[in-house]
Amino acid sequence: MTQAEFWEHIEKSRRADPEAHVERLTARLAKLRPAEILAFQNIWDRYGKRAYSWALWGAAYLINGGCSDDGFIDFRSWLILQGKKVYDAALKNPDSLADVVDPEEDEASCECYPAMDAYFAATGIGEDEGRYDAWRAAFDAQFPKREPLPKLGRGWNFDSDRTMRKKYPRLAALYLARDGNNND
Repeated sequence: MTQAEFWEHIEKSRRADPEAHVERLTARLAKLRPAEILAFQNIWDRYGKRAYSWALWGAAYLINGGCSDDGFIDFRSWLILQGKKVYDAALKNPDSLADVVDPEEDEASCECYPAMDAYFAATGIGEDEGRYDAWRAAFDAQFPKREPLPKLGRGWNFDSDRTMRKKYPRLAALYLARDGNNND
């Protein structure tokens, strides 16, 4: 699977609701050969790792009103589901997410595993206890060498309104209170 094919799957399954988007993406992927589904997951993982940065974590923290380790995984899944244009822009400048988020809507988060769910559907693997082991074994056999998450180094205080306003002026204007209170 090429990166262009990967993004085509994301775009062709697009829906405004993240859950509906994932449902359509999963159904689309389930029509592929298992090896192609695993290749999709490999590319998904690579894009998730590229988005693993303090700059994007800070944006996720601001948008979602906090962001744990698991929350940042879900944010990066949401970001990938936004498509190549939004993804690339956010990597260059996380404040560009102000163009796509709505403070009145749900969080920028999506706990989803479209390739894994598609793999189970395509292979007929049922809901037994060994299904995740089967998924991992198949994935490891096809992609035995994968890069670890990058080292982040030292971050900053996401609870500092002053710092967040400086790093993310547009997002801060959407998400931080303008009441003069400052968490610095």
